[in-house]
Amino acid sequence: MDVWLAGSTVAQLTPPPESIIDGDPAATVVRICCLRREGMSGLEVSVAVDEATAGRFTRACLLETIWKQRVLPAILLVLALTVVGFVIDAVINDSELLGVFLLLAFVLAGVTFGGRFALILLRSRHHPKLLNNSDVLIRDVDPSTARRWADLNPAGAITIRN
Repeated sequence: MDVWLAGSTVAQLTPPPESIIDGDPAATVVRICCLRREGMSGLEVSVAVDEATAGRFTRACLLETIWKQRVLPAILLVLALTVVGFVIDAVINDSELLGVFLLLAFVLAGVTFGGRFALILLRSRHHPKLLNNSDVLIRDVDPSTARRWADLNPAGAITIRN
């Protein structure tokens, strides 16, 4: 079952006592980031999961943070230097430099797409996803846990969908 959390109430929701994945009562409540297609959002949600899933959630959020704070600026710097190289090449009309800068641009594109694809593959299917800048979607939640979670919170804060 998929669980939709109303964006206005996400911060105040009471998490279920059981794991959202398999209904295991030995779950721990963790506060994790919500992901978007473009990366991490600033919104966090509390969910109950097992230790392995909590580690995977934390790792995904950490890697998204590293991508945003370190890798993306480095890519933009290399891109800026490549553009400067293309401008210099156009001014001095040296075709040898064009090949070097073109190769650098293709390598940069490959690293960027490969890195984003790897980050997307590392995400758990249960990781909360931010939709339309407010609502949060959590996929494949244990049905009994989803119903209990909805009962613990105000009406309309959690919507369960098959």
